[in-house]
Amino acid sequence: MRTQRFTAMACAAALALAVLVSAAAQTAPAQVKLVMAFVPSGEARTILETGSRVAHLLEIATGYSFESFVATSYAGVIEAMGADRADIGWLNTFSYVIAHQKYGVEVRLVTVRFGLPYYRAEIIAQPNSGINSLADLQGKRFAFVDPASTSGYLFPLAGLKKAGYDPQKFFGQTIFAGSHNNVVLAVYQGRVDAGAVYEDARGSVQKTLPDVMQKVKVVWRSDPIPNDTVSFRGGLPAEVKDRVTKALLRFSEQPAGLEALKALYEIEALADYELLVSKYKVRVPSLNAFYDPVRDVARYAGINLEELIKPR
Repeated sequence: MRTQRFTAMACAAALALAVLVSAAAQTAPAQVKLVMAFVPSGEARTILETGSRVAHLLEIATGYSFESFVATSYAGVIEAMGADRADIGWLNTFSYVIAHQKYGVEVRLVTVRFGLPYYRAEIIAQPNSGINSLADLQGKRFAFVDPASTSGYLFPLAGLKKAGYDPQKFFGQTIFAGSHNNVVLAVYQGRVDAGAVYEDARGSVQKTLPDVMQKVKVVWRSDPIPNDTVSFRGGLPAEVKDRVTKALLRFSEQPAGLEALKALYEIEALADYELLVSKYKVRVPSLNAFYDPVRDVARYAGINLEELIKPR
């Protein structure tokens, strides 16, 4: 997730974008104000800056007014949507599953990276740590991301249970680092022995840590995980959801929009249900059903979704 600033070229692209999406924005009521919330999966300042850029492009494309914020935790976005303080959530996979169950939040778009609508979790360690498998993690200091993180908590937790280990008793110490970048940094600096992140979170910090690929290795990968989402609170009018969804799909195909999405969460494309089925050949009855494997893993891991995000 790289911090980038608008250039004259980007502004020109944005103007071209406005023309392309003018049909979607025709008589958009100016009084419609939407709040867009982002999970803190990376560096918060970068996410806020690039998220504000996405909001600006959406204002051009829809005629709506947008406000953006980055929550201090994954649960913060879920609860903001449940309390109608956020209308649109750029929710990671597990947070969407929780938000849908608890508040009826609706997924409209799936992110795409490396040409795929899914990814994997990884466990990372230093090359000289002696850690080469899950078994080697016993008694070690371990960093998770957040209790509502899919790749930074849920899938590694299930992987440990599947291998016959009790995560509550397996490690010498566990922490929640708050973001994937923080987990990579903690492993890199030796503050923990290993940690759980998305594939490949090391690339997100490579600009500031050029040798991170040599200093941090991957020791375990999970089964495929459905990618993160653009989701809407349940009570939002359908026409608003439709207008924003169409605008996001259109500008994700234009240079200014795609640049903003890549800077935000390293997103290469967005897919609605039709694209998920036709282009990516995913056979599911609905976008929500695409996330059933996550629900299955949560049940296997013995996780109560609503209890998970209660304040501690």
